[in-house]
Amino acid sequence: MTAAVREPVQEMSSCLDSLRATLCGLDDKGIAQMLREIEVVSRKTQSVLLDAVAEADARGIAAREGFGTTQRLLAAMLRLSAAEARTRVEHAAAVGTRHTITGETLAPRLPATAAALAAGEIGAGQLRVITETMGATPASVPEPVRERVEADLAGYARDFDPRRLRTIAHRVLAHLDPDGSKPADDPAPATRTRGELWLRDRRDGRLGLEGWLDPVHGTLVRSLIEQLAVLGPATDGVPDTRTVPQRQADALIELCERARAADDLPTTGGEPPHVTVTMHWDALRAQLGAAAMDYGQRISAADARRWPATAS
Repeated sequence: MTAAVREPVQEMSSCLDSLRATLCGLDDKGIAQMLREIEVVSRKTQSVLLDAVAEADARGIAAREGFGTTQRLLAAMLRLSAAEARTRVEHAAAVGTRHTITGETLAPRLPATAAALAAGEIGAGQLRVITETMGATPASVPEPVRERVEADLAGYARDFDPRRLRTIAHRVLAHLDPDGSKPADDPAPATRTRGELWLRDRRDGRLGLEGWLDPVHGTLVRSLIEQLAVLGPATDGVPDTRTVPQRQADALIELCERARAADDLPTTGGEPPHVTVTMHWDALRAQLGAAAMDYGQRISAADARRWPATAS
């Protein structure tokens, strides 16, 4: 690392260490103020990071280092998931500084959004909504209108969280293209893409989910999840302390359990969906050791004992 990079980074790291050391001495108002100010600094740092990604991509560093693409370079160098690395490259292409072949500096493709991020006024969530919205804007929309839409979204992003901003973005898209895109040929239901879902094994044995659904089926799934993800009643005077993501995960599991119990669920070889748990009998009886499941995940012997009681 050159001195031009090392010194500012070390200074920033030292400042963060100093801030951490002051936490215990702050009152409630001071903590609240620090939360706001650190968030601004974090967003500015993200802006610089995306500029660096854009610069690396423009210089073709990944190809020279044998990674082929900047996405693969980031995933390997920063130990990111493929999805996170892909998102950073996409965001860098949208808000990162660009250069011509002769080295002249060009404005980012989404200049208002880039300026808001660099000022710490919007975060990664708002950035994602704006980039996805601009990517979905019909090609028939004139460039001046596209520029106005991007500027307006960046303005709204300063005042609204990602969820509310997405609602606004949907209304903007509906106004720009009220009839929706008309496909050349209406595909058969069996071939129409309604969404994509990736199932990935995490290193800790848990299952990672990632994907998307079209607006119609996304609304259906979301409504079912939200109906089941409500706060539960207090148990022995203890309130339900699950977070929203935890309740939504529990709701998805409950949907799967209800589907599994349905009479019309498809079977495999005449058998309903099932899970195989393998472990030594003595370990199961003594509740010592671990059990192996279908896809290699490990669970405790105590959990394995509970499966027969809860399976239908």
